[in-house]
Amino acid sequence: MKLMASLVLCKGFALCRGFITPNDTYTYDADETNVDTRFSQIFYMIDGSGIINVDGNQIGSKIGSDIIVDPNWQIEYDEKVQKSANSMMIDFRDFYGKSYNFVAGEYGAGWLCINPIPSNRFFTPSLIRAGETKTIEGDGKEHIVMCAKGSIIANDKTLTQFNYTRVLNGKTAVIVVPDDSEAIYLTR
Repeated sequence: MKLMASLVLCKGFALCRGFITPNDTYTYDADETNVDTRFSQIFYMIDGSGIINVDGNQIGSKIGSDIIVDPNWQIEYDEKVQKSANSMMIDFRDFYGKSYNFVAGEYGAGWLCINPIPSNRFFTPSLIRAGETKTIEGDGKEHIVMCAKGSIIANDKTLTQFNYTRVLNGKTAVIVVPDDSEAIYLTR
C-alpha cells in the first residue's frame, strides 16, 4: 500500500489530506478513533472512488458521482452523507471509538479529513456547493468555512483548496462558491 498524507494542526481541529493507491485499504483501529488528531470525524472525497467499512460493515461507496449507502445503516442518510455532482462527505461521529477502513477503488482516492480537537467535540458539517452563496453570522458558536475544492471567496478574499477562515462573534461572512469549487462549513 502506498499512502501519502499530511496532517496540519489548526485551532480546534486537525486537517488531514491524503491519497491512497488503487485497491489498497487504510484502517483505523477502535483504540485510535478516540484519540485527538486521530479520529477523522469528517471525510470528504476529493477524487477517485472507494468503499467505506465500519466495524466490518460496508456503509457506503462512491463510484464516479454515484453514492450508495447501505439501507440497513441506522443513521439518517441526509444527515450523515452529503453529496454533490462530483464529491461525497460523510460525518463519522457515530463511529467514534469504533474501527473503520477505506478501500480505494481501481484509480485510488484523494481525500480531506477534519479531525476535531478534542476528538469528542464534534462539528456539524455541511457542504456549500458549486454556484451557491451563503451568509454566516457570528453568533458565539464556532463557525469555520474551508475550501475543499477549487477556490472560494469569503468577504471578497479568495481562499484556495485546504485554506479556511473563521467567522468571529458579531461578524458576518459572505461565502461565494464558484461553479468549479466546493466548501465545507463547520459549526459547533
